[in-house]
Amino acid sequence: MPARPRVALALSGGGFRASVFHLGVLRRLAELGQLPRVDVVSAVSGGSIVGAFLALRWSRVMADGGDATALERHVTTPFLELVRGANFILDWAARVPLAVFRRRRGTDFSRAVVAADLYDERLYGGASLSDLPETPRLILNATSLPSIRAWRFTRDGMGDSRYGYARFSDAAPVPRLSVGVAASAAFPPVFSPLRIRLDDREYSAPLYGEARPDVGREMPLSDGGVYDNLALEVLTRNKPIPLGASVPPPEILVVSDAGHPAIYRFEPWRFPLLASIHLLGRVRDVALEQVVAQRRRILVEDLREARDGIRGTLVPLAGGVDHLSAEQRDRYVAAVGAISQIPPALLAMVRGIRTSLDRFSAVECEALMYHAYVSTDAGWWAHLGGGAPPEPPPWRIEFDSARLELWARELRHSAEWLRVR
Repeated sequence: MPARPRVALALSGGGFRASVFHLGVLRRLAELGQLPRVDVVSAVSGGSIVGAFLALRWSRVMADGGDATALERHVTTPFLELVRGANFILDWAARVPLAVFRRRRGTDFSRAVVAADLYDERLYGGASLSDLPETPRLILNATSLPSIRAWRFTRDGMGDSRYGYARFSDAAPVPRLSVGVAASAAFPPVFSPLRIRLDDREYSAPLYGEARPDVGREMPLSDGGVYDNLALEVLTRNKPIPLGASVPPPEILVVSDAGHPAIYRFEPWRFPLLASIHLLGRVRDVALEQVVAQRRRILVEDLREARDGIRGTLVPLAGGVDHLSAEQRDRYVAAVGAISQIPPALLAMVRGIRTSLDRFSAVECEALMYHAYVSTDAGWWAHLGGGAPPEPPPWRIEFDSARLELWARELRHSAEWLRVR
């Protein structure tokens, strides 16, 4: 990887919704000729699921031209076939009861390990973290519950700045890639924390002279979105990764943000105990929303001022073409065509698609990808286009009456947390 990454991608969390959304961003970047310039990918949760899939197939994509057609053939189509096929969350739930019996036999087993096994079978084919390519460097971000830091997995090692970092070597087996993904996507309370054995590796001293947390033999890791749902910190704040290195500020930063838009509605429940639990959940949601909103504001300001020489664009599920200034939006829509823009009523449905790991329909996938694609195109033109007039991108959907009816029908129940069909 170059001393300074040419293009860095940050892939947010948000279940399969995020995974599919990110594919739309990648498609437009490939058409713009930027895919071969990607030197580092930082991912969390749903971003880690698709980011690891992309990284394992990267050499095939590059050997096949590194363009949108190669991406479609080797990454997008096979991934969408998996998302539209078997229901991951139901298959996972059916396997969870086996944890009781395997635990009795002394095997390390938990709900998160069940997910890791299923990821391995469906997506990663037994690959280990050391099977990841050198470029782009993939960074999988989880949350260390004792350290209150980002626990990072790379092809070279793992750890966090408060506990220390371990380099992978022949002294102990390299963890499966699916383990890093499962830790990054261990969304509570559905998935239990994934526990990493610590006593079979040698860890460096804490990087900042802090006291190392006393966690015994295992480090409990939760969803990376608990700490940083945008996977931004390691790319923008010169934070260390395993081996004590850090990622220099990239020349171009593209942040794909498929996090849930804020819900501006709260109705207290009438039953005292349930009302208290409901209230605690809302307080947690408000706190998390404020943290993520603050990270977004800092990012936008950094990009506006080109701080550390970083240029780039934020591609938010909650935004889109409306994320541009009024003048930019009018110019873009006039050039591309209003009929190719997702109407507001449908866009609200797209933004409300659930974040679960169940089966997604073809229309749900198309809607998420197209929203991300158009948003990437508009953002790239506005912030990185160098003042050139906007041009219609290759993929354009015309929202005639038939398309409007199809999307409205298929997306009507997309906010439901579980789709069995």
